[in-house]
Amino acid sequence: MKKLSIDISKLLSKKPLNTLNQIELLKRLADLLAHGFTLTEAFQFLFQYLTLKEQSLHHKILDKLEEGESCTTVLSLLKYPKTIITQVYFSEKFGELLSCLNSAIEFMEQNHKAKQQLLKTLQYPIVLLSVFIVMLVTLNQTVIPEFQHLYATMDVPLSPFQTFLTNFIKLLPPCILLSSIFLLLMFLIVKVIFSRMTIAQRIKFSLQIPIYNSYYKLFKTYRLANEFSLFYRNGVNLNHIVNIYTQQQEDTYLHYLGYYIATKTEKGVALEGILAELGCFESELITFIAQGQKKGKLEVELKLYSSILISKIERLILKHLRFIQPTIFTLLALLIVSLYLVIMLPMFELMQSIK
Repeated sequence: MKKLSIDISKLLSKKPLNTLNQIELLKRLADLLAHGFTLTEAFQFLFQYLTLKEQSLHHKILDKLEEGESCTTVLSLLKYPKTIITQVYFSEKFGELLSCLNSAIEFMEQNHKAKQQLLKTLQYPIVLLSVFIVMLVTLNQTVIPEFQHLYATMDVPLSPFQTFLTNFIKLLPPCILLSSIFLLLMFLIVKVIFSRMTIAQRIKFSLQIPIYNSYYKLFKTYRLANEFSLFYRNGVNLNHIVNIYTQQQEDTYLHYLGYYIATKTEKGVALEGILAELGCFESELITFIAQGQKKGKLEVELKLYSSILISKIERLILKHLRFIQPTIFTLLALLIVSLYLVIMLPMFELMQSIK
């Protein structure tokens, strides 16, 4: 089988199409292919209405298609996600491009929907928090020092609680700034370290990060279930799957997975046992594989399971989104109350002393 040889890293860093346009293109492409268009004819038609950020890419893609290149090459040039490109590559080899495109559309739509929900959930609290921080800095530089001078002049005593709140409000803006810088540096350091890890180390590291590990396992499980379903539907046995994976030099994860499965199968370990040892797949997948192999309907069960996983990912995202917004609002409310108390409590003390 021909090796996937598209160098994703050499493509332009700027996406020729945004996510919505990528999804729309796949929908139109699937519709045209379903009506008997060839791949070249479909893209020739689509490019009459499609505007890319780099106009020369139109001609480049059509030239590639005229030379006999596949849909995988086109999607790579259009900067589609690597997961989508790999699935399209496998589906083309087995003549199931149309089915794969429909699955890819569903997957990308769910991802886009989740990102939009996250943005919608965060944007309002973040705007409020930003306004509060600006207001806090302004008050720290103007109003609060004047009040403190007045209280000192009038000999108004501050309780330990009031002193704590005052210091907290004063130190909050620089603490937020320093924390942001620290988190950014930590992120960059972790990113550099992660890029230098082996695949085995990356898997182990990803599984140790709370919350993220849940998404990591779900996405890895979805990808494997989808690909194995495609392989088994076309009569590809495990040894052949291993050979396909080990040939993927551009996708280091698949290369490692193929090598790992090959090593373990030589020792007599069953597939479900191998996947369980890796630890980056949902336990349900292990069960499906173990039961499906006995029933002889593994390809059907894995296809259905991949659809279930998309819904499961969506539910998990919604669960976390419901927690994020109330948490931010609660934090913001506490900060506003603290600022109010810093200003008003000494004033009450001052009024009491005047009486």
